Amino acid sequence: MEKLYINTLNDSKYIALITVLDYEISVSIYLKQLSFEASSNKPEHVLVDLALKAVIDKYRFVEFDINESGKIELDSYKYVSLNTFYVILANTLLKEKKELLLNSILTDSQINQLLNFD
Repeated sequence: MEKLYINTLNDSKYIALITVLDYEISVSIYLKQLSFEASSNKPEHVLVDLALKAVIDKYRFVEFDINESGKIELDSYKYVSLNTFYVILANTLLKEKKELLLNSILTDSQINQLLNFD
């Protein structure tokens, strides 16, 4: 089973949107294994969606810095509120993972909200 889904972004804020697909994993262990191409003209942050691990609330999205070697700086985390673009992107991915939603820690109303999202 996939543990993470990495959606590479081509925008000025984030290198990628990483969706945690397994609520039982230690996220930091998997994030440490990732590496991104370092470049001076690319953004220096990744966005992590913890919806399936931490429910849908103000702690859903976490931003991490990327260091000069392309690794995620785990101690740089901060919880962020996002504009609609990123929320729609994250919700669309979760909607496509219906089987994971149905077996997640999300409440029935949160699952229905994501499944009926358009």
